[in-house]
Amino acid sequence: MKAGISKEADIVDFFHAYNEREYDTLFKKYMAEDCLWYASESALKGKGEILNYWTKSHSAFKETLGQPENVVFGKSQVYLQVKIRLDFVEDGSFYGKSYKKGDICNFGCADYYELDADGKIRQGLVYIKFFD
Repeated sequence: MKAGISKEADIVDFFHAYNEREYDTLFKKYMAEDCLWYASESALKGKGEILNYWTKSHSAFKETLGQPENVVFGKSQVYLQVKIRLDFVEDGSFYGKSYKKGDICNFGCADYYELDADGKIRQGLVYIKFFD
């Protein structure tokens, strides 16, 4: 199993693993164990904090990442855009706004990843733009 991100197909696979909730795959192949992850609402360090955020803080909705767009690779870095859909499976909130079970929230993200020598994400910055 090849690890790391070096081409757009790796980003597609990374998003697929996230959408399928294959968190072990995400860290084994694409994220450093001590990754710094800056979601627009939180700063997280390491696998434990990131997994808690994805599984506990996001428990009111199912998050689905779309296809990566405008992917640009630099030296040990990747920039991309992605459209995201949240399907609320229970009443909850996101970015301070309340949602009811069955509500849908669509937004876009600009992501910037710094990669380590193995091509794994050592730092991820996620910026959100709401559409609705």
